[in-house]
Amino acid sequence: MSEIRNPKSEIRNPFALCLFPFAFCLSASGALAGEPAPKAKGDPAEDAKTEYRAADMLKRGVELLEMKQEERALKLISSVPRMFPTAKARFKAFLVLGGHHMEKRNYELAIRQFRHIAESEDADQQAEALYQEGICYYNLNDFDKAFMSLRRVTNEFPWSVYANEAFYYIGQCHFKLGRWSKAVDALEKVGTSVPTNAQGETLAEAGQRLFVKIFDRDLVVLATLGGKPKATLTTKSGDKEEVALDPLGQGGEFHIGSLPTLPGEPKPGDGQLQIIGGDVVTVETVDANTESGKRNEKRVATIKMVSTASVGFTDGAYREYTKGIFGDGDAFIRVKDLDRDTTAKKDELTVKVFTQYKQEKEAEGTGPASLELGRQEENVVRDAVQVKLVETEPHSGIFVGTVVPRVAADKGEVRQGDDKLSAMKGDELVVEYLDEAHIAGAEPREVRANAKLLIGQIQDVKIEHREVDTLDLKARKNLIESKIYLKLGSIFKEVGLQKQANEKASEGLDRVDDVIRTSTKASLDRSLVEEAFSVKWDLLLVQDKMGEAIAVCRTLTQLFPDSTLVDRALLKIGQARMETETPGEAIGIFNAVIGLPKSDLKAEAQYNIGKVLEKLANEHAKQSGRDPDLSQALTAYKKCSDNYPDSPFAGDALEQIANYYILAKDYKRAVELMERVFQDYPDASFLDRMLLKWVIASYRLGNLAVAKGKAEQLLAEYPNSTLAPKARQFQEIIEKKMSGGAETPEPKAEPKGEEKKEE
Repeated sequence: MSEIRNPKSEIRNPFALCLFPFAFCLSASGALAGEPAPKAKGDPAEDAKTEYRAADMLKRGVELLEMKQEERALKLISSVPRMFPTAKARFKAFLVLGGHHMEKRNYELAIRQFRHIAESEDADQQAEALYQEGICYYNLNDFDKAFMSLRRVTNEFPWSVYANEAFYYIGQCHFKLGRWSKAVDALEKVGTSVPTNAQGETLAEAGQRLFVKIFDRDLVVLATLGGKPKATLTTKSGDKEEVALDPLGQGGEFHIGSLPTLPGEPKPGDGQLQIIGGDVVTVETVDANTESGKRNEKRVATIKMVSTASVGFTDGAYREYTKGIFGDGDAFIRVKDLDRDTTAKKDELTVKVFTQYKQEKEAEGTGPASLELGRQEENVVRDAVQVKLVETEPHSGIFVGTVVPRVAADKGEVRQGDDKLSAMKGDELVVEYLDEAHIAGAEPREVRANAKLLIGQIQDVKIEHREVDTLDLKARKNLIESKIYLKLGSIFKEVGLQKQANEKASEGLDRVDDVIRTSTKASLDRSLVEEAFSVKWDLLLVQDKMGEAIAVCRTLTQLFPDSTLVDRALLKIGQARMETETPGEAIGIFNAVIGLPKSDLKAEAQYNIGKVLEKLANEHAKQSGRDPDLSQALTAYKKCSDNYPDSPFAGDALEQIANYYILAKDYKRAVELMERVFQDYPDASFLDRMLLKWVIASYRLGNLAVAKGKAEQLLAEYPNSTLAPKARQFQEIIEKKMSGGAETPEPKAEPKGEEKKEE
């Protein structure tokens, strides 16, 4: 990843020119016993040692993960934040763990890891964690939460490399929800975020389309006159092209244009930008009227074209990558790097190819850290050679060549330093290439590809039945099966088949109870036991056994008061209490969630307090025959929106407040609230409802033009909304009234509960 500029250093000139590469495809606490106490903060030598040890442990864990030794790897990586709670490497460990859980589709576990990155001082890491959190919610189809995370990326880190991808997934969320215009608006912004490295040098990927974006408020006037701004692109190697820029978005201040880039001899004026390795592109535009009053001032920007190299072993046609190479046969090597295409002839480059084998070694050092590492494997080089690769044709940027790994019967046949590559059974072939210029920055990087050495014939397929022979494996098996029964029971309950739901839940309870019983006799992994309690209360809720579910939650909080599931358990208890005859008891439980030092559920708990207070007020109103006093509920909702503005529950709370304003006929405050909601929550799922409220409030204030515009906006942006027919009725009524036609009764389209009170 390239280093990127600080947003505070962004140029504030009213005319700005940006260059960027763009390519995307539509689918993308406590020390251990015996651990020495940490020294006082500020000791540079000790801090450096801590960072080194943490980074080394993380590196070993990642290597184990790459070797598919997942259990050992995860144990090692998860130990980094626990053993080195002040090391910066702990944040990288959280990112690795989150990425692994995403790969395994354990999105909720991944989200927990990414949320630790909020404490990092590295803006790149914060942006990446928020982006990955948004992708997790996207894959969980929880689009409201996905919007919140992704919008934080685009708002707080607009210069980040993740901002473009965030816009893409925002568009995809709207697309899945059927909000076509909002999807288009978000997708138009993909590619508009421009990362640069710390030295201020702008890099672009050679061979991809090059985009030019300019910002100038004067362009709004130019667009009304039918004109288009232009940019001239010139390469150091001699090509020159002109590109017209089109408006980006609806404001008219941003314009964008693009040209394809490809390796080759310069052909000025052909609509394509021919480049060679190391080329620099100069972009020139004219600012017709500057802020200081100057006319026709030139604006110039430069960009260095680089190619991020790829390397691998391939089939004989140099097309498909392979992970296996037969001994004593040709190993075909392919490198793609446009930076090395510097002449009109077939250029050459050199790669290093070596064979390696794994050798076990004891962990270095003493103490808990060495116990965590256990026995380790290291790669030992057996033999190495240099291989020359030749470009397939002039300006292709693709270099190919072959090497033959000779199979040796014993170590005595291996001769290091000669021109032959020796290998033995069980070895691995590695090709290594130094990529000196790439999109990630100025530092060279090693690019590697591995392949197994294949000897002899493929063995016949063997079918084995593995018996579960340990308590830990048996517990994991039972937990997985209980989750399956939970899923089946939930499905049956959703379709109204309660008998079948109870049967499946009972099957799941048998298995999860076995896990909990086993934990009292043997030392099972704590996370396994916690998850078992979580599954058990969900199974009991499927059977509508709220009392027993609450008891399970309380047991968990007693056994593991520091568990990350405690807040979820308390929330479940509170939600169960909300459905009983004494819902007021839930308020204290929700306040307990809010009082926890770290919890992701505080916003939901605060919102639920408002729901409970609203429910109590409505029940009291029924008994007394008076209008409900919703003042306490509104205070709770306002607290939710004020204290947790980045939560989707903040928007829901504001919707409840808007309902109250319209019920109280305070239409002016309702409109003011609507304006705030649309500014702060542009992707909320309830905006169609808010638009209809805006129509109603504006209509009753006599602002017919505003009411008509909001009705049209609802129909344009939410054509599939269930409120579209009501908006169409309001539109017709408003148009008749504006044209002086007869008065038409207002349709019944009030907030929840209002149609019973008015109309």
